[in-house]
Amino acid sequence: MLILEKPYVSEKLLQIAHQKHYPILRNAMSEYLQSQGYCLDLCSDEDFVEKYQQRHRLYSMSENGLGWIKKYLDDKALNDKITLLKDKAAFRRICQEMYPDFYFKEVALEELFKLDTQTVPFPIVLKPAIGFLSVGVYVVHDNNEWQAAMEDIKNKFAVASAQFPDFVVGSNKYLIEQYIRGEEYAVDAYFDNEGQPIILNIYHHRFASESDTSDRLYCSSKALYDQYEQPFTDFLVNVNRVVGLRNFPMHIEFRLSGEIPIPIEINPLRFAGFCLNELQTHISGIHPVVAFFENMCISKEKMWKGRETDTFSFMVLERPTNADKNAVFDRDKFMSSFSGVLELREVKNADVGVAATAFVRTTEEHKQELDTLLRFDMMDFMR
Repeated sequence: MLILEKPYVSEKLLQIAHQKHYPILRNAMSEYLQSQGYCLDLCSDEDFVEKYQQRHRLYSMSENGLGWIKKYLDDKALNDKITLLKDKAAFRRICQEMYPDFYFKEVALEELFKLDTQTVPFPIVLKPAIGFLSVGVYVVHDNNEWQAAMEDIKNKFAVASAQFPDFVVGSNKYLIEQYIRGEEYAVDAYFDNEGQPIILNIYHHRFASESDTSDRLYCSSKALYDQYEQPFTDFLVNVNRVVGLRNFPMHIEFRLSGEIPIPIEINPLRFAGFCLNELQTHISGIHPVVAFFENMCISKEKMWKGRETDTFSFMVLERPTNADKNAVFDRDKFMSSFSGVLELREVKNADVGVAATAFVRTTEEHKQELDTLLRFDMMDFMR
């Protein structure tokens, strides 16, 4: 069962939903997509609730769909778990036993501007207690950067967060937490009907610098699975001893401190946003949403057979803030500039701030291209 919502629904998922006859909630987004010629099995609120009560497997394409769940689904256990995982401060509290030395503090927005920075153990990460897509996230090393972040919150965050409902990006409370040095990773997984975790995607979220918080480049490879599949599975097992999830998809972000994966956040009832999760379809041919609905475990051996040394990447190509309002993404130039571009999806909605997303397969011979993909200036691909 699917809830389709803004800001983005992939055509690949729409095709699969049609082929599999997945029930889809009738809302403004699904009706719009149907008007564009997509064949979808739309259900009224009442029918969707009835089907959920029969199947108890639900996937929300975007966290914008969580508001409908809270309003219409009379499932207190489900709503309590969504609230627990969505609230970053609450999530930190349930992980406290696993990470007793990890510093975090929840602060109301009005108190944030008055906070004595002498009490802040820099470097820290500052972010909304409820958030999405790196909106309003700051890596802060000292008092000067703190003041700059305060100014940016006053001037910019209100504009950026206005694109999403309050339950997706809540601006009333902020979380100050210890900066975790190390590489960042992300996982798409679900808990089956027995509460066992099934990992469907593992990504390395690469950054251009320590202060970079963008979503530009995510990479996956056999070496990544070999090294981290077991530690991430162990984390999920430990979390579920506290939360007790069943038939539940999620996207988790980690930083690795030494050999210990420390979670940054968990996003409930969905996999990675902006179709990052569909990187798996280019690796194995299996869509993660299908794997969740059909209780599938994707074999690591089959997934990487014949691709043992390749890197599969997903890119978010942000629209430059300094681009002319009439500027458009130069698709042909991008395709000809890099080897192994598997798919390029232009994003027509300029309000989202993303020009396109790309799926790329990089062989060992062209590994140096990954650094170029991470650091190039998007203005070079606007015309």
